[in-house]
Amino acid sequence: MGDCHLIVSPEQFDAVSEPSPPVACGDAHTAQTFKITQVPTPLAGRGTRPGQQELKTVTARLCDVASLRKYLAAGERDGTTGLVIAAYAPSRDDWERGARAVRCDVLVAAKDGTPLATTLDLRGVMAGPDSATLRLCYRQEPVGSGLSDDGVDVPCTEPHTGEDISAWFNLDGSMTTPAARNARCLPYALQFLGADVLPAGIVLRPVIRTVGNAYTVRCAVGPLQSQSSPSTITGTLAPAGGQKHG
Repeated sequence: MGDCHLIVSPEQFDAVSEPSPPVACGDAHTAQTFKITQVPTPLAGRGTRPGQQELKTVTARLCDVASLRKYLAAGERDGTTGLVIAAYAPSRDDWERGARAVRCDVLVAAKDGTPLATTLDLRGVMAGPDSATLRLCYRQEPVGSGLSDDGVDVPCTEPHTGEDISAWFNLDGSMTTPAARNARCLPYALQFLGADVLPAGIVLRPVIRTVGNAYTVRCAVGPLQSQSSPSTITGTLAPAGGQKHG
């Protein structure tokens, strides 16, 4: 656990087994192992390795999001983006020699799923300022004296107007006004910021998303906007992080 790997081709990424040797996590890599576990019984008792689809179904269940978030030191209110889980089982030869270990890797990926090279060590990363690379933020456009209800997903290292706090709700009749949406999001914002009241210069910035016929409110926080000069921020507002206003 903790080893880094350089997986560059779609074939490697989607393979049942991935035999690339570890590389130093301070060097360019695309994957980091966040969990090592074992193929469960009765599947593990087979002398010949099971088929690809059967293995993928089992390993996908073993390489779970909860384990990844624990490895990243992600708190309940930490929203992430650009992360993909890959699960690798033993090769056919290793299986016949008795190997049953499953390697769970996390990859930093582009929007199209292509793995991106990084020199970032992801163990515990969400507890520090480097977490901005993985945090989910939104860039909203100026509309009148405010900002658009919707926004583009961006990592928090890019200029943005709001930062996701991992609290999403269906937009129902109780949240039709901005004030109602802010009231619903406020407790989660205070939990994210580790504060009893919103700090000066920080406001609630809920984003409304439409998927098909469904509307979702994504709670977020961001810098207070000036009508004459709408501001963006880079970095994270999380207490252990750092940010720059622009």
